Amino acid sequence: MTVTEFIGGQSRDRVRARILYPFTLVILFVVGAFLVAAYLFEGREHEKNLAESAASVERLFRQGLENDAAMMQAALTVIARSESIKKAYISGNRAVLLKQAWPLFNNLRKNNRVSHFYFSDANRVNFLRVHKPDEYGDTIDRITTLRAAEARVPARGIELGPLGTFTLRVVLPWYDGETLIGFLELGEEIDHITNEVHRILGADLLVLVYERFLGLKQWEAGKKMLGHKDDWPRFGNTLVVGRAMEKIPDALATILERGDHSYKGPLQAVEDGRDLYVTFLPLNDISGREVGDFIVVRDITGAQAGYRNAITLTAIISVLVGGIVFVIFYVILGKVEHDYRHQREIELQLSRMDSEQQKVMQVEKLSAMGLMIGEIAHQLNNPLVGVVNMAQLAGREVQDPERTKELLDEIGKAGKDCHAFVRRMLEFTKISCFDRKPTDMNTLIDETVTLLHDSVDHPHKIICELPEIAPILDVDPVLIRHALFNLLTNAAQASSPDGTITIGLEPTDQPHDHTPGWRLTVCDQGSGLTEDLIDKIFTPFFTTHAEGTGLGLPVVQHVAILHEGLITASNAKKGGALFALWLPATEINE
Repeated sequence: MTVTEFIGGQSRDRVRARILYPFTLVILFVVGAFLVAAYLFEGREHEKNLAESAASVERLFRQGLENDAAMMQAALTVIARSESIKKAYISGNRAVLLKQAWPLFNNLRKNNRVSHFYFSDANRVNFLRVHKPDEYGDTIDRITTLRAAEARVPARGIELGPLGTFTLRVVLPWYDGETLIGFLELGEEIDHITNEVHRILGADLLVLVYERFLGLKQWEAGKKMLGHKDDWPRFGNTLVVGRAMEKIPDALATILERGDHSYKGPLQAVEDGRDLYVTFLPLNDISGREVGDFIVVRDITGAQAGYRNAITLTAIISVLVGGIVFVIFYVILGKVEHDYRHQREIELQLSRMDSEQQKVMQVEKLSAMGLMIGEIAHQLNNPLVGVVNMAQLAGREVQDPERTKELLDEIGKAGKDCHAFVRRMLEFTKISCFDRKPTDMNTLIDETVTLLHDSVDHPHKIICELPEIAPILDVDPVLIRHALFNLLTNAAQASSPDGTITIGLEPTDQPHDHTPGWRLTVCDQGSGLTEDLIDKIFTPFFTTHAEGTGLGLPVVQHVAILHEGLITASNAKKGGALFALWLPATEINE
């Protein structure tokens, strides 16, 4: 067996396996970690959306209460300003007052669902119930009235009635000049607000009162009076006093039957094939007491299905991307392994060479091959990074199929670019040495222009704007001449056949730290540079010409770095591209 056969057989298999096994484990770990992170993130977002939907129900309910209270307070303000009503009240004539107030109450009842209208004196003794004119003379001790009497300002809030109904009440102190003459009060049942919330948001609602705040007899009487004898059940120590849902879920009923109120957190349940999200909100009266629960039930079947589909699609995309990365790495590793075997063969052949000159030549070839392999690895790394980034972005865009397809197309394009790059080899101008010496810059520029004219059939007109006294710089004349030749070649390609190229040399401080130096410029009369082109123009292998290698300007940049200088590209004021090579003015010791 020859050495070559051994390298191409068992040794090759072992090298590839030793790299692929840990790489596969890394891919599996990354895909698994991504799936876990996506699952947790989507779960948090899903819970956040569900909580927000429940909060929107509470906000709409509170807003409904606030709007109705503001309406009743405005109505009371108008009533309090009525001189005829005030005169009838002060005269103590209940019949006249009822005659004056009834049209107002009847209008509010029909148009605004107002169900209670009270006139009480300054001691809170009821003078007239417009909605029940035969009942009067009792002292009103409700919290809204007590607060209005104490603070002498309007008071409003919901209160639990004796029959289990929640009433929104507004009480307004009534003055005749500076004298308090009594209190005006309007009230409404809040059933219509829960029904409106149900209609707008599509959420089922259930209103419960703790039994200790409402006796069973009063609750039974209230159900009978309001016509809810059969659809207001009792659950443990809680009583239903409001309902906007067709069927109470069995899971919810089971929890409510416990009666220990340990269910305050959100609840998810499945009922008749539907996914339900149940939220428990405290129901407080105007005093701040928690008298019951306001329960919101949302049908989240569609949201749950979307969540599950998103997780499934994320898993599929993650596995697919992991597989693509594995295949690409497998192909690249095969190419690198082939180059490695070829390099080993050359090294073995080199060891058998007798001529020292042949060995030197082979070493230089190996160095060039190593540089090329490094450039190939660099060029392959960029699309692979793009594949990983686009895969992560595809995981976050799983709910947008069009965007996901677009990202997958980009991943496929990156893979094709890698394949196309592996099939071709680019020549790279190798800068092998660096030898500084005092150099007359004017002479160097003239020699380079002459060299350019001799190397092309139709040379452009070149104008040299050089200082009268030639500067002497400590540079490598070969490298500077090579860099200037590349800049002139680019300028000639960008200019029209009758265009003019201008070379300039002037003393200029370095823009960053103001180090003294000289600025060598080459300006063409082409179309100039776009901002995007300026950002990429010094990138190795980047070219705007089909026949170019994309290495000319990177070589110029490398020469500038070797001389501790700087190369910049911009647009000239009169049009065309302007390349400036700044070199430090190093002192020359005679």
